[in-house]
Amino acid sequence: MLLSALPVSEVRGGIPYGLIVGLPLWKTLLLAIPANVVAVIPVILGFNWAAERLADKPLLGKVVAHLLKKARGKEDMVNKHGVWAITLFVAVPLPVTGAWTGSVIAAVFGMDFWRALGCMLVGVLIASTIVTIITLGGIGAANAVAYPPGG
Repeated sequence: MLLSALPVSEVRGGIPYGLIVGLPLWKTLLLAIPANVVAVIPVILGFNWAAERLADKPLLGKVVAHLLKKARGKEDMVNKHGVWAITLFVAVPLPVTGAWTGSVIAAVFGMDFWRALGCMLVGVLIASTIVTIITLGGIGAANAVAYPPGG
């Protein structure tokens, strides 16, 4: 759950970890997906409020300015594709994509809470599917190499 809730790893880390340590798939997904989605609720609700209060702080202000610049860099995408842009952004399981960054983008552009949460949920479900398929394929390939048939 912790790996899935963290902004760096999200389900990209939680699902592989759960499967590698031997948790059943259903339990891994039952822990990873809600942890990732629930973790970003404070971001959706409070990012703009926190950004205003931290803007004039020496170190934190620079971090906030960087996050705002990154989010505003997606403005054309958000304006053109709206909800789908954020959902697909969250769905792609690559570095700097995911529910945390998607939540910042949704907050910066003033997306309604429930709509933003829906984008995060659908995006995380898609990302979880992709990560699960890749992880299971990797585990299967590793097992085939370690324990070849007839070997």
